[in-house]
Amino acid sequence: MKYLFPVVFIGFLLFRISPLLAQITVLNYNSTASTEYINESIWGTDSIYIIYSPDANGFPIDATLRASLNNVDSLNFDWYFFNESSKQFDLIHSIDSVNSSDYKNAGQGGYKVTVENSKKGIDTSFVAWLFIEDFNINEIRIVVSACDELVLRADTTFEKNFYYYDLGDFTQLKLTNLFEEKWIVEPSLSGTRLDGLNPRFSPAPVEPTSFTLEVKDNFNYKRSNKLTIDENLTDQDEYPYLRAVKANFKGISGQEKEPRDTSVKVEAPYGVVFLNDSKNGLNYEWLFYNHPRWMSSQADSLIGVSSLFEPIDSIYYLHPAPLEDPVLGYDVKLFAYGPIYNENDAQCLDSIRKIEFVLVDSTEFPSNMDLLPNVFNPENGAEKNQTFFFKEKLPVSVQYFSIKIYNRWGNKVYEFEDANGSWIDDGHEGWDGQTRYGGKAKPGVYYYVILAKGWDNREFEVPGYVHIFW
Repeated sequence: MKYLFPVVFIGFLLFRISPLLAQITVLNYNSTASTEYINESIWGTDSIYIIYSPDANGFPIDATLRASLNNVDSLNFDWYFFNESSKQFDLIHSIDSVNSSDYKNAGQGGYKVTVENSKKGIDTSFVAWLFIEDFNINEIRIVVSACDELVLRADTTFEKNFYYYDLGDFTQLKLTNLFEEKWIVEPSLSGTRLDGLNPRFSPAPVEPTSFTLEVKDNFNYKRSNKLTIDENLTDQDEYPYLRAVKANFKGISGQEKEPRDTSVKVEAPYGVVFLNDSKNGLNYEWLFYNHPRWMSSQADSLIGVSSLFEPIDSIYYLHPAPLEDPVLGYDVKLFAYGPIYNENDAQCLDSIRKIEFVLVDSTEFPSNMDLLPNVFNPENGAEKNQTFFFKEKLPVSVQYFSIKIYNRWGNKVYEFEDANGSWIDDGHEGWDGQTRYGGKAKPGVYYYVILAKGWDNREFEVPGYVHIFW
């Protein structure tokens, strides 16, 4: 061996002593590194070619090595493979009188090529090392899929260490390839704990979510694998992995007025349309509560239940729910049940209760609510409280007056409007207990909304309630 040539590394050549340009390459390599021989000053530096296996179809990858000598033909090539047991290069392939030579189906290890043409005085050799890295994200598995938690596990294959040998004393040397994991979650999840290859998500996703694992090595080579959990992904028993559920709702006025802020400020006799904003729910239960300030001795009570997807509540609540004391106001609770996920027909459950969900506009007309009775009896035979009307003269003068009266289910039973601001209906003042369909209104509680406009152009919207006794 007259000369020993190194291998190409990232586009340029590092030479030992040679008047010729020698080259060995790996045609399908992905990354390269350089050797760190103990006696580098003597042996120079060779290339370590890195191939990442398997291929896109999951098949192992074999390398193809090529050796050539620049602008020289009719060469004889002898290929050698490093034997780790004997610490020698064993002859594995020879070919004569060619311009270049390929060695196919090469496995991991060290390779040496001697190039010879005695007529031209050529006798040289060069070395390269081949590292076939088992670098793959085989699968992303679901380890735990519960109502409050999702745990994944990525099954991966990383060789990480490649061993090669010094060319002088054949000391074993090591190339370590480190890896960095990164999870990409779309849409993002709160409460996420990404622990390398075993991430944990709490709360669990409640809508289709993709989990992509990206792994990058020291040489910036990347591989990725993606798992999407949606309604179609099931376990071995055909139960959905997307099991968790999140309850939420909002509402708008039944009058189809836009709310002034995130809380709906409407009067319940007009109805509140509940917009179900729950995620991954199949069944729902709505509970409607009311703190009855107008019932002096009773506690907060359940006043309605619905299993509709988006119900309409028409319950009236007398007073605003002050933000500093929201417990005293009307509130709604929604239970959302997710899909069945086992043979026991179990379902994930989530609930939300919005106490200050509806705030009543506190503008009052008249200024003293005592001017309107809260009880009247049209058949008591006396002049007092035979009609629902103001008990004394209004403290303000109005140019427009209207009133609508509803039963507790939100059905309108009476309405009156007067452009001159009076409340004279069929010759008598106020409401006499007769419904607009004819006949008497049933005994019970009724809710009203008065709309009025003063001569100063102030507008009033006044809610209230009244009991009818026969």
